[in-house]
Amino acid sequence: MKKVSNLEVGAITYFLIRAYFVGISFRILSNLSLQSSFISMIVGLIIGIFYLLLIFYILEYEKDLTIIEKNKKLYGNTIGNILNAFTSFFILILILLLYTNILSIIHSEYLNKTPIILISIYFIITIFYCTKSGIYTISKSCLLLIYISFILIIAGNISLLFQIDYNNFMPFNINNKTIFSSLYYLSYNIIPLYMIGIIPKARINKEKKLKSTILIFYVIANITLIIENLNIIGILGINLCKLYRFPEFQILKNISLVGLSSRIDSIFFIKYILDIIIFIILGSYYIISTLKSIIKKRSNIIIYIYCFILFIASINLYNTKILNTNTCKSISIAFCIFMTISTLFTFYKIKHPKKVKS
Repeated sequence: MKKVSNLEVGAITYFLIRAYFVGISFRILSNLSLQSSFISMIVGLIIGIFYLLLIFYILEYEKDLTIIEKNKKLYGNTIGNILNAFTSFFILILILLLYTNILSIIHSEYLNKTPIILISIYFIITIFYCTKSGIYTISKSCLLLIYISFILIIAGNISLLFQIDYNNFMPFNINNKTIFSSLYYLSYNIIPLYMIGIIPKARINKEKKLKSTILIFYVIANITLIIENLNIIGILGINLCKLYRFPEFQILKNISLVGLSSRIDSIFFIKYILDIIIFIILGSYYIISTLKSIIKKRSNIIIYIYCFILFIASINLYNTKILNTNTCKSISIAFCIFMTISTLFTFYKIKHPKKVKS
């Protein structure tokens, strides 16, 4: 059996945390907590560590099983399948939200004369082949792509940090909205780490270093997002952030590096595209693994059907424009409640199996 390295799992952690920043979590945070939105992110980071500890504990249980198989063993086939189905349903909603988001970004900022169907077909083909290749290929790709992401983030943010106007953070207020908005950050940028459980711990090289590796990449990913948040608000100001549809893209136009073209913003935006695509691919792999576990078939026809449904659903959602900020908030609350309760109950089930069984 091919094994996944602990660094590859760390890379997956990094991309899962960053995926929802552009166009979704930043918009929600900046609308609620305004100039102090980076405080919400710091609070979300701290609270997220406790959730991460729960995931670590679940990973230690039956190391040779995936999280899908662990649920079936803990709850039985019927309840376990129901729990897995609901979890996959919420992940599918998150994927659709991200998919329509990236279609909107690509179509509005780059390919506004290209039919949205053609753009979607390109991504569907990528998702199909990556998902079909399995977690080993996905993890190897993540480790390769994270180096590209690091280079773009470091080069871009160094250029932007010197352009920050600290007056844009005034008046600086921390109130109930600042703390409450951290829950949205927790929902979209931390709780999806639950999907790491799709990789059995026994299949990971240097598993003793896994916790420290995930924690390091956890901190790095959050710090990069906090810095990017500071750059966007510090340069554009909160009013312009609300005015632009994608302020994350607009800020990249301020990057200036010697010897590069005027369209350098398009190059640096690749880091956000990588974040979103990897989340969609890993989430799709999780859903397909769940479907195979429920219907007990390993046929690739499941991948074909899934990709077709994803394609049709994303196009319809894009055309109806129903995935607005309010919808994102509602999805976030429902996802946060469900995943928190199910994770806590799984933790309790592992720790006290006899009490729950009785």
